[in-house]
Amino acid sequence: MTSPGTGERLVYTLGRDPLPPLSALRWWTARALPRLDADHLWAVQLVVTELATNAYEHGAGPVTIAASATFLPCSALLEVHDEGEAVPVIGSPGPAVARGRGLVLVGDLARDWGVRPAEPGKTVWARIDCGTGTLAACAVRDEPIMMDPEPC
Repeated sequence: MTSPGTGERLVYTLGRDPLPPLSALRWWTARALPRLDADHLWAVQLVVTELATNAYEHGAGPVTIAASATFLPCSALLEVHDEGEAVPVIGSPGPAVARGRGLVLVGDLARDWGVRPAEPGKTVWARIDCGTGTLAACAVRDEPIMMDPEPC
């Protein structure tokens, strides 16, 4: 894959049976957005993993992920679409509850996020900027991050 230009939107689709490992999605995200600083990329990968997991577990139909970035200012946009109608909600689980923290993380790492209706289903999106939430300001890499071969 070549390095995408500013604002170029790349798409990845998760099948439902079987679900590919989320490590493959994180690998794709790094390939789709190769010029992000390592800290920014880490935040983007965490957010895309959470949104895709929610869509897979609570949505319907195929899960399609789109990623794009702009570099002045540095910002990544993630859009996760599924065909389900249920709108995600932020949980508030207690310490003994094992699940329900994904959108809390998304809210902390993203400048903004939301849900927009689509036909069929919905698209959950998040914009992650450098210097947003718990992320320190970061620079855009001059050279793409070198990636290992595609995971198994």
